[in-house]
Amino acid sequence: MKKMIFASAMTILSTAAAFALPAKDLTLPGAKWIAQFDKFVCAAYGEAVAAPKALAQLNIRFENMVSDASLDNAIVTAEFDANGATCRYNAILLADNNEQTAELVQSIAYNKADTATAYLDCKAGKEIIDAGFKAKSKYLYYGHPHNLSLMLPGLGAESACGSDVVGANFVVTGTLK
Repeated sequence: MKKMIFASAMTILSTAAAFALPAKDLTLPGAKWIAQFDKFVCAAYGEAVAAPKALAQLNIRFENMVSDASLDNAIVTAEFDANGATCRYNAILLADNNEQTAELVQSIAYNKADTATAYLDCKAGKEIIDAGFKAKSKYLYYGHPHNLSLMLPGLGAESACGSDVVGANFVVTGTLK
């Protein structure tokens, strides 16, 4: 129930922010852990592979993932290029740690130039990235230092991974102060 309330509140706040306020990143109450993007992988302990076709076309640059103390809620941040704009992307994910899945709750993408069409400039790219975070995507947690790979299906990873799933791998770097 707590997860449902959090997801509902974040959706309402994020939607209001997207249309009523100047473009800015989403926030996560109680943010504690941070992990930096490392590479794309096909499996746990895998070597780096090229970005899947759909993300390569956007020239995506994942930055980090921040989670709360419960490890149930996280925000992933990235930048990508679309329609001549540099776009910021944020996605709030809700994890089911028993199933090792993560589900997209809310996302936002906006032109960093903060134009009058800031959200429209980045809409098509946002939809492509959102598709990778579709409901109940698997994640892999492994190794030392701790790695977390969000497995993203349907983005054109067949040539790199032999399947349509590629992992955006993040390495845990510590806690936020």
